[in-house]
Amino acid sequence: MAMANDEAYDIRTILNQMREEYWQGLADEESAAQELIECLVFVLGGERYAFETQYACEVIRVPKLVRVPAVQSLITGIFNLRGEITAAMDIRPMLGLPQPEIGATGRILVVRSESFATGILAEAALGVQGLCFERFEPAVAGLSGERRDLVRGHFNEEAGAVILLDMEALLASPEIMVGEP
Repeated sequence: MAMANDEAYDIRTILNQMREEYWQGLADEESAAQELIECLVFVLGGERYAFETQYACEVIRVPKLVRVPAVQSLITGIFNLRGEITAAMDIRPMLGLPQPEIGATGRILVVRSESFATGILAEAALGVQGLCFERFEPAVAGLSGERRDLVRGHFNEEAGAVILLDMEALLASPEIMVGEP
């Protein structure tokens, strides 16, 4: 009978350890998920940029763009997105970036603010990535070539820096509002 109690004790001990390991594993996963920010990563001016996925609607191939006279130079044209006329914008001049030609890998990143949707031209879309907060450095004063108010900072990733755009500031910027000078 003593052997049955020892076996029961061993099984209970093993089950308790398994349960503790299971819950610890869930806690570890949860804390790791809190340290990541899910971003759409893309290429502008040969550099990697990103913004939070909450602003992204979709990524599409660059369609035929219709030029519109008498609009600000950032608007390269308009296109039909399932019945909704949408502006395609090249924000590289706002960021002080070079403007290589948009080739076959070019994409339009359709983003939505509270009041409108627009498309941002990108040289390539690299996909959705979880970027680690521990590798984030906020933007500092005196950034060269970039408008500091449009950049929140950058992530120091193994493959190089990823610059995080401030989409609220970008979408509220007077330069991209239709009808603004």
